[in-house]
Amino acid sequence: MILAALVASLAGFIGSRIVVAEANAHRMALPDRWWDPVCEVCGSPLGVTMLRCDTNQHRQRRLVAVIVVGATIGSGAIPLVVPTMWVVPAYVAFVLGSILLTVTDIDTKLIPNRILVRVLVIGGLLLVVGGFASSHPAAVARAFGGGLAYFGIMFILALVARGALGFGDVKLAALLGVFTGYLGWAQLTIAVLGAFLIGGVVSLALLVSGRAGRKDAIPFGPFMVAGAFMAVYAGDQIVRWYNG
Repeated sequence: MILAALVASLAGFIGSRIVVAEANAHRMALPDRWWDPVCEVCGSPLGVTMLRCDTNQHRQRRLVAVIVVGATIGSGAIPLVVPTMWVVPAYVAFVLGSILLTVTDIDTKLIPNRILVRVLVIGGLLLVVGGFASSHPAAVARAFGGGLAYFGIMFILALVARGALGFGDVKLAALLGVFTGYLGWAQLTIAVLGAFLIGGVVSLALLVSGRAGRKDAIPFGPFMVAGAFMAVYAGDQIVRWYNG
């Protein structure tokens, strides 16, 4: 288990370069860049930690450090929370993809199809392979049922909200539903309720503090990812607490 966690942490650290490279490319409206992140100031390659560029030592934005730490720790914790080691690669891809989609939503208030589809296809294929390799076909079926269920919930809400929810959030729900649904219907429920609970609390805090107004658009995607991560990493503990 410890070895698996170390390997997953290393995969997350390496994968954080993909997240930073593509997030920066998307934010600056440049062609997709899935490796070799470059400095936002001078365009030179970033160092190993990606906190400064190699050529001129330009300091990068603080969000880069958050990405590196989050990807490394989040990936390393995956072997501790999934039911079988066969699905660890799928969930590491899910963690990296979710972080990338969160950053792009924060940066531009958009969830790009070209990123979301890649994450869903790659992560979904790895999940199917891992699920069948571990003899859990029922979990695979539940995963895609969860994706459809979460997508359906958000689609209905988007229609009712009349623009308050973007269709990017609806499509993101499919990805989050697949990976929380694989773990169980309870985890999917936690992901959905957690998204609205966290979103409501944070939005209220922003309004009360004056950092956002009633007419300001607050991206909902990051709250959806936070709810899904809560379900993945703490779903079992929440279920046990709820059941007494």
